[in-house]
Parts: sequence; C-alpha cells; structure tokens
Amino acid sequence: MRKPTFCLLAGLAFSLLFASMPAQAASYESFTINAEGQFRPTQSAYLPIGIVDGHSIFGEEGARLAAADSGFSLELDQPEDLFIDSRGHLFVADTGNARILELDEQGDKVRVIGEGELDEPTGIYVDEAGSIYAADYGAGQVVVFGPDGSKQRAIGKPESLLFGKTNEFKPRKVAADKRGNIYVVGEGLIQGLAELSPDGDFLGYFGGNRTGFDLERAVQKIFFTDKQLSQLSQKLPPSPSNLTVDQDGLIYTSTSGVESNSIKKLNVAGDDLLNASTYMSPTVADIAVDGMGSIFAADSVEGYISVYDKDGSMLFSFGGNDTGYQRLGYFKSPSAIAVSGSGMVYVLDKERANIQLFKPTPFAQLVYKAIGLYLDGKYVQSLEPWREVLRQNSLFDLAHVGLGLAYYKQGEYGKAFEELKFARNVNEYSNTYWELRRAWMMSHLSKILLAMAGAAALWLLLRRLYRSKGFGAPVVRAARRAKERKLVGQLLHAFRMLRHPFDGYYELENGRASVLSATLLLLAMVAVRIYEVLGTNFIFSGVDPQRVNLLGEVLKLLLPFFAWVLCNYLVSVINDGEGKFKDVYKGSVYALSPYILFSAPVTIMSNGLTLLEAVVYDYSRLFILLWCLFLMVVMVKEIHGYEIKETFKNIAMTISGMAVMALIAFIFFGLSNQVWDFVLSLAEEVKYRV
Repeated sequence: MRKPTFCLLAGLAFSLLFASMPAQAASYESFTINAEGQFRPTQSAYLPIGIVDGHSIFGEEGARLAAADSGFSLELDQPEDLFIDSRGHLFVADTGNARILELDEQGDKVRVIGEGELDEPTGIYVDEAGSIYAADYGAGQVVVFGPDGSKQRAIGKPESLLFGKTNEFKPRKVAADKRGNIYVVGEGLIQGLAELSPDGDFLGYFGGNRTGFDLERAVQKIFFTDKQLSQLSQKLPPSPSNLTVDQDGLIYTSTSGVESNSIKKLNVAGDDLLNASTYMSPTVADIAVDGMGSIFAADSVEGYISVYDKDGSMLFSFGGNDTGYQRLGYFKSPSAIAVSGSGMVYVLDKERANIQLFKPTPFAQLVYKAIGLYLDGKYVQSLEPWREVLRQNSLFDLAHVGLGLAYYKQGEYGKAFEELKFARNVNEYSNTYWELRRAWMMSHLSKILLAMAGAAALWLLLRRLYRSKGFGAPVVRAARRAKERKLVGQLLHAFRMLRHPFDGYYELENGRASVLSATLLLLAMVAVRIYEVLGTNFIFSGVDPQRVNLLGEVLKLLLPFFAWVLCNYLVSVINDGEGKFKDVYKGSVYALSPYILFSAPVTIMSNGLTLLEAVVYDYSRLFILLWCLFLMVVMVKEIHGYEIKETFKNIAMTISGMAVMALIAFIFFGLSNQVWDFVLSLAEEVKYRV
C-alpha cells in the first residue's frame, strides 16, 4: 500500500507546485546579453516547477514513505555534482553522505552506488554503456562502477613522469569520451585536464588555460634584474574547474576566476571554438550541453543560469541569488547543472542540498525550434519561427542573426545584410558584404575601369591643352594666388612635413607656420576624429554610432595632446631646450599631419573592406601611427636642438610627467567629489536643523 500512497503524495505535490506557478512567474525575469555587452530583457525562458531534496517535493510524510520504500534516506548533504544519462536517470554526487544517488525519471525508483566504497565523491559521469565514473576527491582516485553498480576498478595517481612527481592527484570532476579515455579536473593541475587511458595510463594534459599578457610583469622584465625576477611570485594559469562532453565527443571546460572565455569548447587540438566576444561569467560552477549543442552554465556566485548556442552566443539568462525568501527558481550556491533529453533543466544547489527543476517556456521552445530547423538545413522553414520570435521580442538580436543566416543560405544577400547589420554580427555581416561586393563588382567593374581610363585621358588632354594653348590658365593662376596667401601656405606646410620633416621643422620656426594655422589644423584633427568614430565600418570599430559620446571622444583626444605640449615644454626648460611654448604647440600639431590627412581616407576605405582584408585596414592605421611618432621624435629634436640621446631622454621624461599629471588629476577629482558631497550633506544638515 505504500507505493500508491507515495505516488499520490508526489502527484499532489506536483499539482500544488504547478498551481503556484503564476504567482512565482510574475516576478521571475530572464534576459540576454548581446554582442556589445548590453543587457536585453526577454520573455521568461525557463520556469521552475519543483524541487528534489528528499522531502520538499514529496512532503515530510512522502519523504518518510520514500525512504522506507527504498531502504535509505533521500536527503542530500553538500552535493557537488549532477549528471543525466541517456535513459534520463539522474545521478547525484552526494558528497557529504559519501555516495552516488540515482533517481529515475519519475523519482520512485532509486538506488545508492558506492556507499562504503567512496570517501568524498565530488564528480560524476555516466557513459553510453552505463558505466559510472566517480571523482573521489577524498581518496585521491577515480572509481569506475559497472552498470549494475558494482565497483570495477579504481584509478589513482598516474606513475608517468610526464604527470609530474610533485603534482598531487586530487580529482574534482571526471568525464569520458567515446573511446573510453578519461578526463580529470584535478585540484592544482594548472597544465589542464589530465587525460587517462581506460586502464588509467597517463596520456598527457589537454585544454590548459594560458596566463595572457600582464603589463606589470612586462615592465618588470624590462627594469628588474634576473635575481629580482626570480624573487617574484610566478603567475600561473588557472586550472579548469569543471568539464563535460557532448554527443560528438567534444570536450567543454569551465574555469572560475578568469574574466573572459571562462567556457571553452575544445577541438582535438585543444583550441577554443566558441565566440570570444560573448559575455561569460567569471564564476561558472558547472556546464552541460544538450542534443543541439546548446551550452548551459551555472554561476556559483550570482546564481544565474545562462544558455548559449553552439557558437557561444548567449540565448537566455535566468535565476539569480536568493536573498533569503526561499523562493523557487533562485539559488544560494548552485554547484552543478544537467539537461535531460526532453529539455528539462536540473540545477543542484550545494548550500540548500536540493535540485531545482526548470521547464522551458513556449518562447524558449520557439527559439530552439528555429535553431533546430536551421541546423538541419531547413532554412526556409526556419524563417517563420524567427519572425515569430521577433514579433514577441523585437530586441532579441539572435533572431535577427537567425533571419540573416537563413536569407544568406538562400542567396538573398540584401535582406541578410540588413538583418546582420542590425544585430551587429561582425563575422556573418562580413561574409554577406563580401557576397554583395562581389556581385556589385561583377556588374560595375567594366564601367569603373572605363571611367578611370576616361578620367586619366581627360587629365592628360587638359594638361596638354594648357601647355600648348593656355587652356584653363585663369583657374591655374587663381590656384597659385591662393597658395601664395600666408595662411593657406601655412596650412599646406603640413604636406611638406610629410616629405621633408627636418627641413619642415626648421622652416616652421622661421614663419612657415603660425599659432592660427596650428589651431585650425587641430580643429581639423578633431573633426577627423569624430568622422573616424562615426564613419568607420563597425567590423573594425566595434562602436555603435548612436551610443557615442562625442564630447568624451574630443576630450580623449585633446587632453592627452595638451598634457604632452605642457609637459614637453616644462621638461625642455629644465633640460636647456631651445623651443618656446608656441613652437612646441605648433610642432606637435604638425607632427600629427599623417593622422589629419590620411585617417579620413582610411575610414572611407574601411567601409569597402571585409574581415578578409582586415590586414589592409590594420596596417594602414599602424603606418599612420608610426609616421606620427616619427614626426614627434623629429619635432623634439629639431625644436629643442637636442642630439639623439637628449631627444629620447626628453620624451621619456615628458611621458613620466604626463603620468604624474594624470595621477594628480585623478586624486584631485576624487577629493573634489568627496568635498562636494561633504558640502551637500552639511547643507542638508543645516537646512533640517534650521
């Protein structure tokens, strides 16, 4: 009689949970983050429908009956991992109880695995054959159980010297690929995942993280001695914190404590295949992958559950931290996540010792339907689901990307171009623009070549007529008279600086440039910068023109410039420089002539390039930068009359002075804010007392 009673209580509990869902969902929010890092609210993607913790979902009496029926307690104690096998069975690494707990889809058939054989299981994995792999952190080994739950073997620390004599073997998480090779996340294994053969032989490390560039350490390497460097603590890469394997056998890892790329999808060479520009939490506790390749990640600190597509673009994020109200759908410390074949999401909360169940909403199912149709190559059929997604949420950028890709596959590049441009998807936008440009060039190339040939012939004809018969002489004389005007000649002196910089600076000090001409060129530089920010192809700029702060862009240009002029003049006064303040000002402006003259053409050129020609844009900007730096060095040398050594000494001291000036400005700004806040609070106090 216990079995019907147990099922009746379980059904009643589920009914009560479903009945309470509207109230729960009313304040339950979901959002996504687009490629530019902007938060976009979405319809609820997943809704919580229940809890499994040994008593909450069944009630206290149900828990007692379930425990009596199964012969053991269902209550969890500090659980750390979760896995769903191909049958839909749920396996829990019940760490505090030193066991593996298995529940079937209904939750009424359970068994315990490894009780008395495990010390501190922190990771669990089940392969397609039903073999169960447990990462026993306390015992320092990986324990393999058969489908029947019997212990088959235990794998301890590898004896290979390649593993490292001093490396401890403290398994945290475990997984296996289709070949039976075992991958272990070990505490302190900074080299990456330890890859073992089915028999436990060490095969090498896989998927290790990199330290990345450290500016502070780079500066230390320049100025510190070898002895000083040896005394510094080494910067080591973080070790992976969790892993999973998808249906194709690809390994996924998550790493806590990294600011970017905390989730990786690794190919056989260990290279990351995911979109690096996508926001990923630095505190990911666990990851799971469903049948379509969507990635589910649980954030151990913020409590959010994030869902990404197969390329790493965020679809949804839901959940969050429970602030103490014990609300369904929120967490204290999520430690593991799993996804069933039916799309149900299970999240393990270590601190609460329970598992929360989430069901996808119709909106999420619509998104998955569109993604599934596209992945199956049914591009026409995927259009209507994507349009329906946009009808429900016009800010859902992924829908624009989906429409754009569907149009692209059908050869409708114009429509694809508009959708991908709206979503600001750089890679696919570039591919679409390449197709449009190719089609346009094939249609207009002959006309362009004829126009260029006609323009060249016309130029040669006019030049010959001018020399033989004086055709156009009045125009030529007017142009020469304009060039002879003092201000025009001073402005055109920028071109001479490009060809003959040493002579140009000598002439600059002798009247070929004025403060007025330099100021006009400085204003031109500001205009060029504004055009560059607003007009550069977003493939290369990554800036949305509608969100640009023009005043901020102008200040970012002018403040460093005037700080350079002032500091360089003050340093030259101390170091016997010959240049006056106005000479430093004029020389610095004219040193930026390459930027003033060529940045606008490069900006125009960027709108005709794709990512395949990014090297052209990058090297053009680099050339302009190096040219400006060269002219600035020549300016310091010629204006102040320095030799080479004194020139670089002056530049180094100028840069140091600018750094000190920036520090003082930062301190002053911070103190001024505090003083202003104090004055306001004092005024409020006086007002209330009076």
